[in-house]
Amino acid sequence: MAREENLPVFRYPVGDSLVAFRYSSYDTPFWVRPNSSPSRWALPEDGPTQYLSLHPSGAWAELARREGLRNEEELAQVRMKIWIAEASSQPIVDYSTFERAEAAGFPPEALVSDDYRLCQEQGRRLRAGYAGVLAPSASYPGALNLTLFGPRRRIEWGTRSQLSSTIPAAVVAIGAPPRGLAENVRHYGEPHSDLERHRQLRGSA
Repeated sequence: MAREENLPVFRYPVGDSLVAFRYSSYDTPFWVRPNSSPSRWALPEDGPTQYLSLHPSGAWAELARREGLRNEEELAQVRMKIWIAEASSQPIVDYSTFERAEAAGFPPEALVSDDYRLCQEQGRRLRAGYAGVLAPSASYPGALNLTLFGPRRRIEWGTRSQLSSTIPAAVVAIGAPPRGLAENVRHYGEPHSDLERHRQLRGSA
């Protein structure tokens, strides 16, 4: 695989895996076929792309943002599966802070922009040498999202993955998100508090 030398690569913690979450109403949280609509890091023709969050509230926030659910009453009506997954050690680009993305030459604003085009272009290039990218959540400031390129297949939680295409996963909740989520969700068109903070620090440097 061809990798760009200037890009930061995530260093996995002890255990060489990341625990992540996502919502899915299907019997699996992963795609083996191309996504049916454009997404932040991919167009349908780019192939399957998996989106997860390192915090369960980040996964709930993705649902709230996508469906335009803005208050506790609307969120209380949700009935959805939340999955936990264990992504094993594979080379992923570390854009976990706006500073790291900027230092690597990628516009930090693009990571959470409502315009996905720069991320889609970058995602297409990254697929040649990386398994995915870790970046700030656009929906839930303070959380990180893990995007994995390519098809993935679920195996039972607690099973050791022998293939890069298989990920242990299980349902950990079915229902509505915890109360208090609504006030922290960042919806389309709204400013991103962490990005604003980064801009202020950059301007004062």
